[in-house]
Amino acid sequence: MSVACGAAVVLGGCTSASGSPPAGTSAGTPVELSTHCGIRFLQVGDDWFERVGGPLARDGNPPPGWGNPTQPGRVTRAGRDAVFTDDAGHHELFGRVSAPPASATACA
Repeated sequence: MSVACGAAVVLGGCTSASGSPPAGTSAGTPVELSTHCGIRFLQVGDDWFERVGGPLARDGNPPPGWGNPTQPGRVTRAGRDAVFTDDAGHHELFGRVSAPPASATACA
């Protein structure tokens, strides 16, 4: 299993690619998206992505309807974009960034 994390000053995110997709999922690469400090970064292989529209967070946590500390789902890539989807109906667009986040600082 591979694990990668990213963080911003306050908000961050990680993914963990697993060998089998979460129940009910099919297309894309299975991931466990870190949601504990909100949703901001995603890593797919050696490439890093940042959520388009800025971090998705509420009081330092994911909004209602998201798992905490992670949300199982899958990622598909198209050019410089990556899309996270899951069986709960979440659909988040991430754009590729030129470098990984500066640190994996834990949120408060």
